[in-house]
Amino acid sequence: MFRSVVVPIDLAQPSSWSDALPRGRELAGNGLVTVVAVIPDLGQAFESLEASASAERMVARSRKRLAEIVESAAKTPGSMRQELRTGSIAHEIIQAAKTAHADLIVLSSGRPEATAEYPLGSNAAQVVRHAPCSVLVLRR
Repeated sequence: MFRSVVVPIDLAQPSSWSDALPRGRELAGNGLVTVVAVIPDLGQAFESLEASASAERMVARSRKRLAEIVESAAKTPGSMRQELRTGSIAHEIIQAAKTAHADLIVLSSGRPEATAEYPLGSNAAQVVRHAPCSVLVLRR
């Protein structure tokens, strides 16, 4: 069993958590599962006041959706924590693993359509290469 497991999810893709959350919970045993969602950094697109308000609404909706997903997946209250981050997806997953002192990252990865011979998406591949701990990649 692992003491700390990080499970990154895509809030818009239920397939990113349907297998990964139960597997992460199973592998953590009595340890902590941190569910991480990353909002890609949109950079200067949100510099205006109107765009900034729109970004705040998007973050609030994302935070609410993440809480719903974690609540429905947790066996007991407090057995999972949630973390919403903004930035580069792979970088933020790696940073979340470092912050959580993770022993394992469990992530779901689909096969990129354009390159069927390459088995991982670019974010998953970056996480595998640069993670501070073991990574379990679940195929979708």
